Amino acid sequence: MSDPERQQVMSQEKYFMHSWTHIFYLWKIRKIMLGKTTRDVLLHMPQETRRVIDLGCGPGANLFDVFDMCSDIPEVQWYALDLNIRLIGLGARRSRFRVSERNMKAIHFLAGDISHLPLTDASIDMLLSSEVVEHLPNPQPAIAEMTRVLKPGGYAFITTPNPHNLPVLLGYAIDRLSKGRFKKWYWQGNDAISAPPLGAEVGFEHVSVHSYCVWRAWLKEAGLQVIQKIRGPMVSGSPFFDRHRWLSASMIALDPLLDRMPGRFLLSNNLGLLCQKRT
Repeated sequence: MSDPERQQVMSQEKYFMHSWTHIFYLWKIRKIMLGKTTRDVLLHMPQETRRVIDLGCGPGANLFDVFDMCSDIPEVQWYALDLNIRLIGLGARRSRFRVSERNMKAIHFLAGDISHLPLTDASIDMLLSSEVVEHLPNPQPAIAEMTRVLKPGGYAFITTPNPHNLPVLLGYAIDRLSKGRFKKWYWQGNDAISAPPLGAEVGFEHVSVHSYCVWRAWLKEAGLQVIQKIRGPMVSGSPFFDRHRWLSASMIALDPLLDRMPGRFLLSNNLGLLCQKRT
């Protein structure tokens, strides 16, 4: 088995590919946070050619779902960018299949660094960046690049982990009191491929998890004003929640109500920040 084939098979074997609580997490991010937000923005833009790009797209899983929700909106050009050429190739092949077999418009995949975008100034109407900036040791150059490539009045939608999510903070507190036993029990049933290091509080190589106030200040400094803050799902999924189905089902059923409650961002695993570039 070649290395690319092995990597593809391993990705399908990860626990999170089969966790129904994680599937809900992805559904909310892709359909509600990214998809609905993008659709609302595009429908309120002037009826002219608009360019949308997903930065840090991986194989394009998020953008394909967003595209499908917005496929009836005319005069939109779709782009995706990532530093990982192998993942870009997977996305490009999927796009070619959709063009040839389903007669859909193409998504143009580009290789590039989010901190040094291969795009001209003021060339993008809307950009998406979902669960990317927390992986950057210094996110500010990437934010500056987002501002540079956006047209005046253009939109950026960023999602990133919320460090003030009460269920997660409670879990960390219990884990400290149990001297690490709680986290081992919580992740019991996960595999070594996708489990975060037990000693890492944020896990998954998240090196820049900051509060909303920090992100808002950095975005404002770069020329992006946060015009809407959007709540994400409460948890990202785990074997613990899959084992306790009554708890998971309750959280999923109550999620639409939580979106309307005061203090709802204290029950949000991640935050969506819709920004607009100053004109």
